[in-house]
Amino acid sequence: PILARDIATRVDVSPSVTTITYVFQSFTVRAHFVTSVHDPGAVIMLDVDSTEPLSIVASFVPTLSPMWPAGIGGQYAYWDGGLNAYRISESSNQNHGFVGSPSATNLSYTPAHMLSDRPNQFNIRIDDPATVVDRLIPIVLAGGTGKRSDVESVYDQLASDPEMVYTESRAHFENLRNQTVRIHTPNRALNQAVEWSKIAYDNLLVSNPHLGGTGLVAGLDRSGSGGRPGFGWFFGGDTYINALSLTALGYFDAAKSAISFMTQFQRDDGKMAHEITQATDYVDWFGDYPYAYIHADTSPFFIVAVNDYFEATGDVEFVGSQYAAIRKAYEWSRATDGNGDGLMDNNLAGLGALEFGALTGIQSDIYLNAVWIKATESMEHIASVMGDDTVVNLANADHGLALRSFENYWSENAGQYVYAFNEDGALVEEITPWSAVGLMFSYGSDDRARSSLSRMSQADLTSDWGVRMLSTSSAFFEPLNYNYGAVWPFLTSWVTTAQFKRGLPLQAYSGLMSTVQHVFNRSLGQVTEVFSGVRHTWPQESVPHQGFCTAGTVLPVVRGLFGLTSENGASRLAFRPAIPGNWDVVQIENYKLGSIAVDIVIQRSPERLRVEITSDDSNGFEVLFEPVLAPGTSIRAVRINNEAHPVEVFASSQLTQPRVSTTVQHATTIELDLQSAFEVIPPVWESNIGDESSGIRIIDYENDGVTALLSVEGIAGRTYRLAALRSSFVASIEGATIERTEKGREEIVIRIPDGLSEGYAKHTVQFNFD
Repeated sequence: PILARDIATRVDVSPSVTTITYVFQSFTVRAHFVTSVHDPGAVIMLDVDSTEPLSIVASFVPTLSPMWPAGIGGQYAYWDGGLNAYRISESSNQNHGFVGSPSATNLSYTPAHMLSDRPNQFNIRIDDPATVVDRLIPIVLAGGTGKRSDVESVYDQLASDPEMVYTESRAHFENLRNQTVRIHTPNRALNQAVEWSKIAYDNLLVSNPHLGGTGLVAGLDRSGSGGRPGFGWFFGGDTYINALSLTALGYFDAAKSAISFMTQFQRDDGKMAHEITQATDYVDWFGDYPYAYIHADTSPFFIVAVNDYFEATGDVEFVGSQYAAIRKAYEWSRATDGNGDGLMDNNLAGLGALEFGALTGIQSDIYLNAVWIKATESMEHIASVMGDDTVVNLANADHGLALRSFENYWSENAGQYVYAFNEDGALVEEITPWSAVGLMFSYGSDDRARSSLSRMSQADLTSDWGVRMLSTSSAFFEPLNYNYGAVWPFLTSWVTTAQFKRGLPLQAYSGLMSTVQHVFNRSLGQVTEVFSGVRHTWPQESVPHQGFCTAGTVLPVVRGLFGLTSENGASRLAFRPAIPGNWDVVQIENYKLGSIAVDIVIQRSPERLRVEITSDDSNGFEVLFEPVLAPGTSIRAVRINNEAHPVEVFASSQLTQPRVSTTVQHATTIELDLQSAFEVIPPVWESNIGDESSGIRIIDYENDGVTALLSVEGIAGRTYRLAALRSSFVASIEGATIERTEKGREEIVIRIPDGLSEGYAKHTVQFNFD
């Protein structure tokens, strides 16, 4: 016998099929693994090329168990010679599985009354290899609940036309790609990461026949000896967080389905569910277990997600169908303000940012209340759409009070918005990235937001593979601790999106690319749940496919890097791109503004920024174009469709942002004549699995036209190179040198001075202009 795993030589992955190629001296076997997109089943199609007779033995250990905390007894499996498959079932005759092949014969004995501890096996014997040339041999798997005959019919259908499973799968993913936004930038990895993100989300859509409808599970992994495959349950908070990304991608059907699926679990008092096991039908999940409503953020996030969906789609009917639940969720949320400061209190509402440990004994954390403030704003919009003036006024007042209280999280000592108030009302001045959620939603003053987000860029919080949950200088820091030091890509998503939106594109782009690399490093196309805070690797228990970590790519790209948001019920498109200065052409295809498909082409040179916007809409829609340009850039003229157009320009030492408003009908061209300035290109940190952080951190960059200051952190004694543009404007430089490579690339060469100790040290580079 030759173990297939010992001769596996190649793995090829596409959205619709994974192929493992096994090679031996006398044969090559390609096993094509395809999951049905319609039915509860899958096929493995074997493509055999052999010069000798060959037997292929398939083995598996059946475990017919619902997810934790449920269990069923009386499980058994036996070979059905008429079906050429193992029948797997249990005494109640409500749960069934079938595994076999039309070409198989039984190879192992199994007792009729129980599941064997040893693998069940069947044999596919190929006496004459010529008979299988240009023929695929299927192995078929099917399983489900209800009538055995219904599950058996699924098995028969898959076995009778296994290639159709692949055909349907391929068509499904091609349609997914064509119906959602597509990007083409000079960064190929970034382009592919966005495409894989759609697939990662699509694979989390699950239909549970006991619960009804299709929801979005939080993540997937092998269940192993546990009772749940990763986070293969329905989580409210994850659903609403991921709905923002699904909406940004234009995958509206999935966002709508996922949101409405969770609404059925709203508690009578209005609180939205945190987690729902797939085995709800087997146990008293809501009565015997404490987990269903343990988190506080689900209720306000539900309101945020519905409003976000409405703004992108204009789907008033859906808002109306959810409005009663929204009102209840809003009333429950506002009732958790025990001290009248307009904020939700964790001790009344439940868990927020953290789930355990010393930092959970607090009055109100900044993450929960950023979501709450956004919920008050969203509630006002939704109530206005519904014509509910009473709630409009209530939400407006709630929003004003909560927004003022948000400033109480500011710490002059820390120079940022900090984590929480404790039970005595004092600030908990832990340096964390949790304030990024509110800053992403545009809360907090610009100066304080900039200070906070710059602080997050420092090496004690930001690693080469993402943002740590807690500073390495904290007394609570533990690099593998889920809540107290590990790197979560979903937190990196909040930080990088906020940095793009609040005028820190250099820091944001580096952070975005730190997450993009995860798409390709472990489980292709998916992003791992959590990483060590010290080295670029993941804890053993981390889930390889976590939905809200895929958000670490989607949200910063669509709403940060490109600054694309739909507003006013899909009647207005806001477009605020903050792309690197060395990108000359960018294409965005099929961005969805409600039912309108919008295509955008950006062309850039030192003298001109040209944007062409086209759509399939003849009625016209408003566009707000507000590109983020390097500080010191001057806008000399603006033309729309070759006619001069007025422009408002916001300029500071941090950025230049022209603001143009126009109406697009079919096609509109916006041209900005520029006088470009000296520009720094954001670094991409090169990090391999197992590495510790070593990349340079850009903390801040300001250019007032006379001098520019670049604040960085790097490993003491190490030399770094940053790409730059138009260095001829620099008359002198302090703290670095500027070199031009043989290929004409301009580079800022920075040597971090030797420090008193090893590790990261701060350094400032000053550029002086003529």
